[in-house]
Amino acid sequence: MAPSIGWLAESVGLLDAPRTSVPLVSSPRVWRGEPRGIPARIELLNWDAASRRRDAWADLVTRTLESNVFLEPGFVLPAAQHFPLAFRPNFLLVSDLSRVEPPEGELVGLTALDMPQRGQGAVARAWCPQQSALGTPLFDRARGRDALEIMFSWFDERQPHIAGVMFPSLAAAGPTASMIRAHAISSDLEMRMLNPHSRAMLSGGIDVEAMLRANIAPKKLKELRRQNRRLTDQGELAYMSARDVANVKIEVERFLVMESRGWKGARGTALLADPSLSTFTRTMTRTLVNEGKCRVDSLTLGGKAIAMGIVLYSAGEAYLWKIAYDEDYAQWSPGVQFMLEFTRRQAFERDVSFTDSCAIPDHPMIDRIWPERLPIVDLFVATSRDRAGAFRSIASREILRRKLRTIAKQAWYRIIGDTPS
Repeated sequence: MAPSIGWLAESVGLLDAPRTSVPLVSSPRVWRGEPRGIPARIELLNWDAASRRRDAWADLVTRTLESNVFLEPGFVLPAAQHFPLAFRPNFLLVSDLSRVEPPEGELVGLTALDMPQRGQGAVARAWCPQQSALGTPLFDRARGRDALEIMFSWFDERQPHIAGVMFPSLAAAGPTASMIRAHAISSDLEMRMLNPHSRAMLSGGIDVEAMLRANIAPKKLKELRRQNRRLTDQGELAYMSARDVANVKIEVERFLVMESRGWKGARGTALLADPSLSTFTRTMTRTLVNEGKCRVDSLTLGGKAIAMGIVLYSAGEAYLWKIAYDEDYAQWSPGVQFMLEFTRRQAFERDVSFTDSCAIPDHPMIDRIWPERLPIVDLFVATSRDRAGAFRSIASREILRRKLRTIAKQAWYRIIGDTPS
């Protein structure tokens, strides 16, 4: 960014200011109570303490109201461990103490939080870093409503400086967002729905060829078939899928190199450009593949990968987390060729109900191939009726900040003659 523009944007709050390190909770803060007549325990933990609850966390994953691979321990613990200190969250755990085993109760709710330490009218934000596509908290499917109310009781009674909780990037029509909205309405709490948008998704078992014919212009389909033939003239075109630990480890390294040699590398936004992100990626993918929740797909030409994708799984849902392509083959659209073949196979991937593209809204490539949309929203909820005034003030500033940030981004992309990707 040009210095004068950057100074102006940051000085008036158009862009996010650099974050400063916030002290993480060094030892568990435990609160016990009986909201709704349920003996409960709430813990606010740092990374070390949360990682020691991994078994209980993994058990909660098997019975969640709504899955979110980006808040499973295999994803978020490596992220919190390897990201810079200023970007690490605390972890809020809600346990039902009416269960005899284990002694600390049964975990029924969990979220990662950016927790402000002081200052009236502060906001707690569910942690959803750039590498996460969803910020959905994990709640037990049978006791999720209780866990959510216990969580808000804790904010109300023990965190008087917190005026609201931000839940970013929720599936707008999903059960978690519906439960949060219902809680706000029934408790007469102020609520705002921010940044509503949608992104491409793919349902399982659909007629892929019919979908492609309906959504891609005949002339474009013809051109894509021609490009595919030009590729096969140069060698055997094949589709590979690495699903075991050893091969995923190898393919992730190839992916990192491919991405770094493309436009993301040129912009300095490739995973390999940041040691913390590349270490996180290696650790996360190796952890999840051990759980059967990660694979790396490749479109190869003569045995050489020309486009790749990293796919994550959770409870019958898939996430196309990252894609990259070899720009030496750009004239034959290797990224689009990969997506077409990925779509043909993914629609019939066993035990997958739908695949989230994890893409930006109005993605110029994926949106043309996948016509279905997954609505996404940020929910901002007051922690108490007594803090409604502070909440309304914060909400107004947040809405203005987002509008100004959008304007600043659009102006910047016009200046550099580019569009966001």
